[in-house]
Amino acid sequence: MTASVSVSAKPRSLLVFFALAFGISWIAWIPTTLASHGLVSFQTNPTFSDLLGAFGPFFAALITTAIYEGRAGFSLLFKRLLTWRVGIQWYVFVLLWSPMLSLAKTGIAVALGNAVPNFSQPPFVALYPLPPELANTVPFIAFLPFVFLQQMLIGSSMGEEPGWRGYALPRMQAQQGSFRASLLLGLLWGVWHLPLWLTKGHPVQGSSLGWTVLGLIATTVLFTWVTNHTKGSLLLALLFHSSIAVTGLFLASAHAQPWIEVALSWGMVALVMAGLEPKQINGGNRK
Repeated sequence: MTASVSVSAKPRSLLVFFALAFGISWIAWIPTTLASHGLVSFQTNPTFSDLLGAFGPFFAALITTAIYEGRAGFSLLFKRLLTWRVGIQWYVFVLLWSPMLSLAKTGIAVALGNAVPNFSQPPFVALYPLPPELANTVPFIAFLPFVFLQQMLIGSSMGEEPGWRGYALPRMQAQQGSFRASLLLGLLWGVWHLPLWLTKGHPVQGSSLGWTVLGLIATTVLFTWVTNHTKGSLLLALLFHSSIAVTGLFLASAHAQPWIEVALSWGMVALVMAGLEPKQINGGNRK
């Protein structure tokens, strides 16, 4: 599938972007990976290295934009970050798709014989221990807006989306069309996480690399679908990424076979693929 865009990739600009995105992130992550296996003597703070590495695509987008496009490129990127006048249905989708996916996955897993999860004890309760007097008086869901904003502004959402959807996607679409660009970007997004999967004790180690990459590719197609129908809005991409991140914290899910979530994600892709081609990113304006 193809989608015409007004932003064209300068020679080698995408290569420079991905080299910087991978290089910056992996320089932050690999020492922690090596330390987790006892291969280096010094210890790094895993939380800090995770966050620093997550901003690799952000810094790569800034550097590559400065090299190839200058002030005009920054102006376009910033304009897309502030693009909020889009249909309410897109806000509904980016905020609710991930919770709906989680609930659907849990429903199928329970129907297949898995235990019903304890929705009163989601991962947030264990990862963010609260003082007893606070935990007993304030429901954990009350912290959702604060965690969501933290994730959106200083978490992986801000660290990644200006790079993946802000810089890479429109230029890849200009060369390859929406669907092929999404498949390649999703694959690269998955491979970018590789040092985290190799880090002993990291939460993502418990997931299957192959199934996770397949799920990320499907999610990338959905990101493209949203982006191409919301005037290239980076704000919607940030909201979408943040919703995905916090769903796993605030909504308990059943232990399910990984194929269930992947199949549901690709099912949604099949429903929306027809909407990829007609729209375009054009400086934040739809033509």
